[in-house]
Amino acid sequence: MKKGIVTLTAIVFLLSACTNNAEKKESKNTNEETVMVEEIVPVNVITFEEQAEDLVGKKVVITGTVDHVCKHGGQKMFVIETGSDARVKVTPDEQVAAFKSEWEGQNIELTGIVEEQRIDEDYLKEWEEEIMADADMGDDKGEGKHLGGNMEKGGSDADKAEEMEKVNNLRQQIAETEKGYLSFFSILCTDYKVIDTDTEETEDTEETEGEE
Repeated sequence: MKKGIVTLTAIVFLLSACTNNAEKKESKNTNEETVMVEEIVPVNVITFEEQAEDLVGKKVVITGTVDHVCKHGGQKMFVIETGSDARVKVTPDEQVAAFKSEWEGQNIELTGIVEEQRIDEDYLKEWEEEIMADADMGDDKGEGKHLGGNMEKGGSDADKAEEMEKVNNLRQQIAETEKGYLSFFSILCTDYKVIDTDTEETEDTEETEGEE
């Protein structure tokens, strides 16, 4: 009788162990299935404005030619598609830190997050106050086009009349939209690869971290 009890106990133990192993495997498989890879949406310079509204907050990859890098610490860059009027504003995240002026004229592949800037009446009133106070608004005069059309705040030597004309033009555009504001889109760069058109070598963020 004791032998039978021992055998029965062993069988129960084995069945329990098999069940636990199966549950562990199932749990492991379940965990593997929940791992999600962040989607990076490919976009191009020409159609970026059309796509941007649906991509706000999402990560994208875009390739173009560097048209201009802001002289105020490389905190702004514009990428174009050669042969078109399309232009995309790009800003660096904390890791990228700054763009380099020597990139102008070179091709670049950027990965980043689409951001939206909304221009409304409050924004325009603040801009007007800066104009009247002769404030340095921090942008290169004449860089242009990061506000969607041909508008950008001028620098410390900006002409007041020209600045007020920009404000009034934007106010007119807002009046013509039902939303009560204008949306302008840009990319917050999280990674990049510069393609040197002369040497055909590439430079990415990992290689430049020590130089910054």
